[in-house]
Order: sequence, then C-alpha cells, then structure tokens
Amino acid sequence: MQARLIATLGATAALAFGAAWGIPALMERAAQDEALRELSRLVRSASVYYVKPKLKAGTSERAACAFPSGQIRTTLAASCCDPSVTDGQGRCDPTKVEWNRSLWAALRWQLSEPHQFVYEYRASGAMGEATFEVSAYGDQDCDGIYSTFRYLGKGSSQAKADDCILTDTARFEAFQPGE
Repeated sequence: MQARLIATLGATAALAFGAAWGIPALMERAAQDEALRELSRLVRSASVYYVKPKLKAGTSERAACAFPSGQIRTTLAASCCDPSVTDGQGRCDPTKVEWNRSLWAALRWQLSEPHQFVYEYRASGAMGEATFEVSAYGDQDCDGIYSTFRYLGKGSSQAKADDCILTDTARFEAFQPGE
C-alpha cells in the first residue's frame, strides 16, 4: 500500500514537473508557428506580386518587376503587450489594424484572429535591385525582450520587363526565438 502511494506521488510529481516545463514550451512553439506561418504567407504574396504582369499606371506599357514598394506595420505599438492594441490577453487585436491600407491590400494579407506578433513589411527597388523584408516581433512574456523572425527577399538579376522571374528563395533569420 505504501509503495503504491509513493509510486502515485512520484507519478504526480513527474506530471506536475512536465506540465510546468512542457506547457510554456508548447505555448512558445505555438507562437513561433504563428509567426512562421504568417511570414510565409507574406513572402508568398510579395513573390506573386513581383512575378505577376502589371501595367504602368495610365498606359498599356508593362511595369518593371517589383515588390509592393513602401513600409507598413500591423501596429505602431512596440508589441502586443501595449494596452492600446491588446485583446486583453496579451495578443494584438486585429480589429485595431487598418487592413485596407494600400500595402496590405497589394499583398492581399490580413489577420482575422488575435495574434502575438507585430508584423512589418518593407520593400523598394525594381528588377534585379528589388528587395523586401518581412518581420515578426513578439514579446510573449512582456519583459521587453523580443523574439524576431525575418525573411529577406530580392528580385532576380535575370528578370526582364516581359518576364518577371524570381531565381532565389527568401533568406530566413531568427533572433532570440525563445523569448
């Protein structure tokens, strides 16, 4: 009887330890998955925009190969910890983002669910000089230390006005992914 009680207490302690260690790790992984999923969507959208034929405004002449040019963030707040953008649970409220702004519209990207990262897009240039960067900044525990995930993409030196191609995939970077 006493051996059974000790075994039960040992199993309970092991489960409690596993839960204390495992649940935060699982939550951290879910947040990272969100950032990687959304950044992948943004990379795909920017790439499609680059290769899709476009006309110069007001003409029938083909526009140069380019990513949507400019810079935009989902919020001006530093993180989803800021009370002005939160949903009350440490996530950014997507209703507090102006999704109809021209760059988000050009990328055909928006979030409809609360999210843990602030997303940023920036791009410039045309043809082989075109570049873009998409980033996700997250402060999961609101301690001022950010996990940052980023993709850097560029146009192809082989692109021509009548054949916008991409030959390289975007380069991925991660900084303090466990924060």
